[in-house]
Amino acid sequence: MSVHEIKSQGKNNYCDVLLTGRYSSDLIITGLSELPRLGNEVFGKHCELLPGASVIPAVALQRLGLRVAWPCIFGNDPFSLFARDYVRREGVNETWFQEIDRPTLGITVSFSFAEERAFVTYVDDVPEPSFPDLIHQLQPRWVFVVSLWKKGILEQIKQAALESHTAIFMDCQAHQASLEDPDVRFALQLVDVFSPNLDEALQLTGEDSIEKALTALAAWSPLVVIKLGKEGAIAQRGSQVIRIPGVKTNVVDTTGAGDNFDCGFIYGQLQGYSLEDSIRCGNICGGLSIEKHGGATASPMRAEVEKMRDSYQDHSSQA
Repeated sequence: MSVHEIKSQGKNNYCDVLLTGRYSSDLIITGLSELPRLGNEVFGKHCELLPGASVIPAVALQRLGLRVAWPCIFGNDPFSLFARDYVRREGVNETWFQEIDRPTLGITVSFSFAEERAFVTYVDDVPEPSFPDLIHQLQPRWVFVVSLWKKGILEQIKQAALESHTAIFMDCQAHQASLEDPDVRFALQLVDVFSPNLDEALQLTGEDSIEKALTALAAWSPLVVIKLGKEGAIAQRGSQVIRIPGVKTNVVDTTGAGDNFDCGFIYGQLQGYSLEDSIRCGNICGGLSIEKHGGATASPMRAEVEKMRDSYQDHSSQA
């Protein structure tokens, strides 16, 4: 079944997107002269504590006017409460939140530069929700898998998605994985859209160019969309290759740009837009999000995206 066929059957679904992933509270440091090195202290010029991880797509999808189900577990620690209170203020549906009486820490320190960033993260172990059961219950139009999952749960999600006419979008966020691993190749076949960034695509494939990496990934996944930062995105579906330039923006903080791109793309697909226009929506959301500090706090509203989409002038190409 094609993505278009899956989308068209979602008229009466309880939610548009079932979101995976945990919360994080992100300490973002910008204005650094270099990355920290052992034995060396580096001072930043700006620091903020902001909600991160799956808080970013939860808020981004909400701001785009989509119905989001996010089964996140929050503990009794200050970082859980900070993230939970933020998404509540944003109006994200709390129905699937779970609160437990112990810490469930999710903390990331982000060293953010104009074009890239590095992270140090700590997370407590928490049980994963039963996503196949949730798919059957909610009949979402899309499942957004925020990182590269392999076998096990992803196979169960795929089966539930087929039974519920649900499409699967999977980001990557895996820096040690490789197509040489048969489990990775199998995982790419289970999803409808796979969307790594450029560094991840090169790492996965071992190739030295965008084009070669795209071809290698497209041999396994029906639609591959590689995020290229300020250069936009390039996609391949079958033999069709599409490249959409990025939008011109004033770069302040790139945290969450990829998440916002993903949400913009899913939004475009849910609106029935073409692949090209869906990528444009992704570029707009990713581009606008880097003009402010943080990921969730910088996610654009639906009206902003549509206004820019109407005036989006580019020279997209197909090969």
